[in-house]
Amino acid sequence: MSAINFLNSTIGSCLIIILIAVDFLRKSKTDMFQRKLFIMMLASLFFAVFFDFIGLLLERNPGEKINKILYYTWSVYLAARNCLYYFTAVFVDYFAHGNAVRTRRLIYFVIVLLGMYCFSILLNTQSGFYFYISRENVYMPGSLYSLNTLLSYFPILVIFIDLGLITRHIKRSQIICIIVFVILAALGAALDIILRTTYLIWPCITAAMLYVYLFIIKYDSKTDSLTGMENRNSFNEYIKKLYSHSNKKEHTFIMFDIAHFKNINSALGHVEGDNALRDLSLILRSCIRNTDFTARLGGDEFIIVTIGVSDVNRIIRRINDAIDRQNKKQIRPYQLYISYSSGVYKRDSGTHIQDFLAGMDIEMNKFKELHHNDKVSVITDDHVIMN
Repeated sequence: MSAINFLNSTIGSCLIIILIAVDFLRKSKTDMFQRKLFIMMLASLFFAVFFDFIGLLLERNPGEKINKILYYTWSVYLAARNCLYYFTAVFVDYFAHGNAVRTRRLIYFVIVLLGMYCFSILLNTQSGFYFYISRENVYMPGSLYSLNTLLSYFPILVIFIDLGLITRHIKRSQIICIIVFVILAALGAALDIILRTTYLIWPCITAAMLYVYLFIIKYDSKTDSLTGMENRNSFNEYIKKLYSHSNKKEHTFIMFDIAHFKNINSALGHVEGDNALRDLSLILRSCIRNTDFTARLGGDEFIIVTIGVSDVNRIIRRINDAIDRQNKKQIRPYQLYISYSSGVYKRDSGTHIQDFLAGMDIEMNKFKELHHNDKVSVITDDHVIMN
């Protein structure tokens, strides 16, 4: 392998990693937990690339000191490489499920596995079962080299399995992002195994990281930071595509807001108001299909769009049942209820979609007036407010 070519790929990969990390750390509106996971991946990738370069730079140089340095250099490289692959599996899990509690449990398990692997790497410096450094100071595979390879690339297999189990529960754009990322990473891994070189593996994985980073930035710009749902910008983009390019002539729109939301804010404060918004967003997402579109339009207003003519009563019944289950848990100092309006938009009706949405707003106000005297309890430390 040409040292100049490898140096070029190493410097290019390291510069891209550093630029991504610096720019990502400057983003203030990104998911903090997601940010930590991604930075852990970038740090692991950087150390793997760096120590891989040092190892190849020192190879075939004579001397016992070089021999010892190479043992520790390749040990750090293998540890960093495994951290990269395992943290990637953790990141993909959170990216797909969006469940921080689940992912934190997975992190503890991964840390235990990585701790055991790093301990085995230390033993390898004495036994050479994963690799050893020859008298010519060349990296040579040991008797358990295949096991080491399996341990390294096992997370990629886990990602494929997890992806197959969750395709019905995440957005198509997320699925495409994960598939592209995994394909690039797997391509680099395959080159590493077949050619026993890292000439192309790091550019492949760095390109995968850059692709995911760009996706995150684009995704964040269309995501509501409080609820994690699509925001109004995303909704505007969706209806623009629907109005201009959709092959489906009919779409069902259902608009929601939280009944007496102002009373929750005024009696209990904005923290509980935010909790109400998060609770409703989780309920809406649990009651729709992955082909449906849902977004928070602003304030306490949400919307669901389904392809074709849907049974609105069945959807509302499912949502109200979920709300009733939430209320019965009594984990909030209030009862959650919704107001809603619905309609079917037909592209060939001659009505502009903005006029159609304005009509839904009018119907929503009529629903509120009709149910103005409905009782909604808001409990405070001193009293119960009935509206």
